[in-house]
Amino acid sequence: MRLGLIFSTILACTNAYSEFEVNVTNGVTECTESNQVEIGDYVSVHYTLTIDESSIVGEPGKFIGSSYKADKTVDMQIGVGTWIKGWDMGITGLCIGAKASIIVPPDLGYGEHDMPNVPAGATLNFAVEVVDIIEPEDFKQPDMFTSIDLNKDGKLSREEFSAFFKTLQQPEPTGLFDHDDADGDGFVTYEEFSGPKGDSPPGEEL
Repeated sequence: MRLGLIFSTILACTNAYSEFEVNVTNGVTECTESNQVEIGDYVSVHYTLTIDESSIVGEPGKFIGSSYKADKTVDMQIGVGTWIKGWDMGITGLCIGAKASIIVPPDLGYGEHDMPNVPAGATLNFAVEVVDIIEPEDFKQPDMFTSIDLNKDGKLSREEFSAFFKTLQQPEPTGLFDHDDADGDGFVTYEEFSGPKGDSPPGEEL
């Protein structure tokens, strides 16, 4: 079985995104293939997000959010566009137990879209810890619809969307609410909601 990549030095992407960097700062740097994150894997990761010191936009070093504050990992599939492209690129290739700094230029981050606490064009820095690779059969998609529906009325308002992302200390994706509000009535129904959700609308569970 081949050994995983050794991230003992800063790795710079050799394509057009030359500012993208991954630097393993601590933890595991060498591993077998089964313990190395690949595209399509389900992973459990901790992160702290700041505006990178190299950013010419925004306040360098500014804290944006962290999974450690909620003491809960971020569990997601890598390489399917769940989050920004720079996140997928940075996590791929890391070993379970690795701690790394991922510098994400705007073209691999939020681009020219303003996010809460993140101005358009900012370079991001993710300090990450790969906690585990989850077996597909053990991965549980979160029921995001129920989590966002704070008043439990079976539909999501724009205010509920904003409040939910604030509790996660994560930027609300620009245009997400309007995209899901297909009929333009100011609410997102269970059927319209594009995120992870239960097998049936709230109140209709078997």
